[in-house]
Amino acid sequence: MRPLRLTLSAFGPYAAQTTLDLEKLGKGGLYLITGDTGAGKTTLFDAITYALYDHSSSGIREGSMLRCKYADDKTPTFVELEFEVHGVRYTVRRNPEYQRPKTRGEGMTTEKADATLTYPDTRPPVTKAKDVTAAVQEIIGLDYNQFSQIVLIAQGQFTKLLNASTEERSRIFRKLFRTQRYAQLQERLQAEAAALNQQRTAQNAKLDSLLGGLQFSPEDPDAEALRALCAQTVPETALALLDALTARQAAALEEASTALHITEAQLDKVQQQLGAAAQAQRLAQQLATRQAELAAAKPALDAARAEADRHAGDAAQLDALTAQVTQAQSALAAYDALDTLCRQRTEARDAAQLAAAQAHKRRTQLDSLNAALAAAESQLAALADADTRLLVLQTRSAQLCQRGEALAKLEQRLADCQRQAKAAHKAQESYRAAAAAQDEARARQNTLERAFLDAQAGLLAESLVEGAPCPVCGSTHHPARALLPHTAPTQAQVEAARQAAAAADRQAQTASAAAQSALAAANEAKTSLRRDAETLLPERFTAPEGTVPLTFALMTNVLAEETAALQTEQADCTAQCQQADADCRRKAQLEADRQAKTRQRPALEQAAAEADRSAAAQSASADALEGQIAERRAALPYPRRADAQAALDKLEADRRTLRTGMDTAQRKLKQAEQSVAAAEAAVEALTAQQTAAQKELPARSAEELTAQQTELTAAREALRSREKQLSVQLLPNRKTAVQYRAAAEARQTLESRWQWVSALAATAGGTLTSKQKIKLEAYIQMNYLDRILRYANTRLMQMTAGQYELERIGAENQRSQSGLDLGVIDHYNGTRRSVKTLSGGESFKASLALALGLSDEVQSSAGGIRLDTLFLDEGFGSLDEESLELAIRVLSGLTEGDRLVGIISHVGALKDRIDRQVVVHKARTGGSTVELRV
Repeated sequence: MRPLRLTLSAFGPYAAQTTLDLEKLGKGGLYLITGDTGAGKTTLFDAITYALYDHSSSGIREGSMLRCKYADDKTPTFVELEFEVHGVRYTVRRNPEYQRPKTRGEGMTTEKADATLTYPDTRPPVTKAKDVTAAVQEIIGLDYNQFSQIVLIAQGQFTKLLNASTEERSRIFRKLFRTQRYAQLQERLQAEAAALNQQRTAQNAKLDSLLGGLQFSPEDPDAEALRALCAQTVPETALALLDALTARQAAALEEASTALHITEAQLDKVQQQLGAAAQAQRLAQQLATRQAELAAAKPALDAARAEADRHAGDAAQLDALTAQVTQAQSALAAYDALDTLCRQRTEARDAAQLAAAQAHKRRTQLDSLNAALAAAESQLAALADADTRLLVLQTRSAQLCQRGEALAKLEQRLADCQRQAKAAHKAQESYRAAAAAQDEARARQNTLERAFLDAQAGLLAESLVEGAPCPVCGSTHHPARALLPHTAPTQAQVEAARQAAAAADRQAQTASAAAQSALAAANEAKTSLRRDAETLLPERFTAPEGTVPLTFALMTNVLAEETAALQTEQADCTAQCQQADADCRRKAQLEADRQAKTRQRPALEQAAAEADRSAAAQSASADALEGQIAERRAALPYPRRADAQAALDKLEADRRTLRTGMDTAQRKLKQAEQSVAAAEAAVEALTAQQTAAQKELPARSAEELTAQQTELTAAREALRSREKQLSVQLLPNRKTAVQYRAAAEARQTLESRWQWVSALAATAGGTLTSKQKIKLEAYIQMNYLDRILRYANTRLMQMTAGQYELERIGAENQRSQSGLDLGVIDHYNGTRRSVKTLSGGESFKASLALALGLSDEVQSSAGGIRLDTLFLDEGFGSLDEESLELAIRVLSGLTEGDRLVGIISHVGALKDRIDRQVVVHKARTGGSTVELRV
């Protein structure tokens, strides 16, 4: 970047519009900015920086503070800078916010801050302050911080970096070289390592829980090994034991099921044989019974006939008994009232028992509620970190989305860069064609001009007239006039060739400018692409041995790989987010259930107390009824209603007996007749059935079959119990084996990632055992400082005639995180000491060398951008004559390669040594003026 023309209006101390034609200073060498103290020398730097970046060079004076207090109210405040980058000229104009008179009416109004950037081609100007700053930064390739460090080295800033503490120097480097991304990487690695460690703990607890729930017999051959299983057991060993256990249990279950089927079949067969024997026995017993009934039925028939004859005269006695029964029934009313009281007492006792049972039920419900609350508390404790895990995963998901957007933008930048490279190639081809046409037109012009000049004698001879003097020799006689060649061109042909050559020159120049602009744009785009790629993917484009060359093919492959990796990580993060969200919902449900149960507890406690009170009241009512019952019972003729009822029953029984005797005699007679007929028919039928059953009787006795049945029944029950026990053990164990296999694989994956993330976090955090305790950011900053010192010492050795050299003081022990302290080596006496022990002149030279070294390093880290101008705002008054000579020699070395170096100073020796000067004067009326001396 080279400033060409600077215009200031009502800016700083410059009241009137002032224009400084910096292009007259040339393209290289030193020039001096001098003048009265406070006249506004540094303001020239402020104007350049403000025009480009909306900042002053020192960063102290803001735009709103730069309005000249000596300027007329109607004079506008602005800065206009014309500058050149890669041979292309740009113009930027910027004004701060200030007060100006109203165009209509009286009073003042606010002129808003504004800016405009004008391109040299047909592109529309850029407006708005922020957009102009962004466009300038893209053109120059430097932001404000980098520009102020490597182009404008402001007054009082040389010694700031030299005497800064390690912490201050670290903050400066973090801002200049953007090393905060390495600190962020350290923090992200530590956070991920901690999160993975928590997941390991949870996974081990899950494995312990699974293995602790195994079910097996104490007599199992692997019982001791199975009891010893835990999360630390080798998964292959644990799975082998689990598979062997489930195999043994499955085999035992199959064996028990087979034996049970055989036993049940045998038992069915024995039970069928017992049934046949029992049936034959029952038939024999029934036949004997029927034969006995037949033998007894015949005498009974005779007796029934005699009994019927005996009850023929019992009707009168039956009437007398009926009258006595009616009188006894009337006396039972008192007993009915007593029975009512007894029922009420029983009901009261029952109600008391029911109330007591209800109270017990309420107490049981209350105990169940308390147990459920305790279980909910346990589950809530296990899910305590669900919200935190969800927040961490959501944050990670947002970071992945941002990275995806950054990759998409980088891919778009790659496409733009490729298009610009093609455009640059096309422009270069056009320029080559235009250059060839230019050469051809020039050659034709030269040929025609030469032929035209060669033919001048013939043209002159044609105009000679005998007797008239020759315009060349003056002779009036022309004996041998020159002949005009027939191929000689005319003046019009020569002029046409000259115009064609001029047109070819213009086309070649236009094509050259277009090719240069397109190539510059393509290079700028590629530089910007590399900067963006290194910012987003530093590990892919930097290596210990140097920078990785960037090609479009490499960039395309890297973007494809990074995009695929990002998609995989996003899918994993989404799955984890879903699990964490489910845990949060479960936690909320448990919390709601716990609150609901907590609200139920007072109601249950109140219901239990009310049930206790109701039981007590019912018991008291039953006791009162007991007293009334005793009084009523004392007044009765019989102690109990049953006694009175017994007397009544006896009368009724006598009446029924009498009546029954009469009816029974007739019924028995009829039954006896029927019984004899039925017995005869049954004996005949049973005799036939017994004959058929004798053919199906088993060979063994009923006692043997019964004993076998008892033995088989016991065996069946034992086998059923064995089968149930094995099923209860086998099914959960199979489920545990499946869950353990999945959990062990997940734990192995988690363990592997935790190991390398922890190692990476320890490396970046500087906590590796037996290694120097240096964090990644500090290491990067130490590397930058070493590179700055290499640049700085080249100039410091020149300025001090080889006496002094700056060095970085490393960490004193492995536990130190320092490493950015500065010392100085005195080669004259071989000592090392602090930079703070340097004298004023020595400190100035060291500070100047360090500032120039920092400028070189920042310029290099900005992509090797070419800077055609350097400004130094610092006094050289602390240097002696010899040191001043050495310093000027060093600064003169900076001008090599067409670079201008401007110096602000009051030192008279510099005025004598530097011819080109910018002189600033204070005006008596206020304000300042500037004069350029070249």
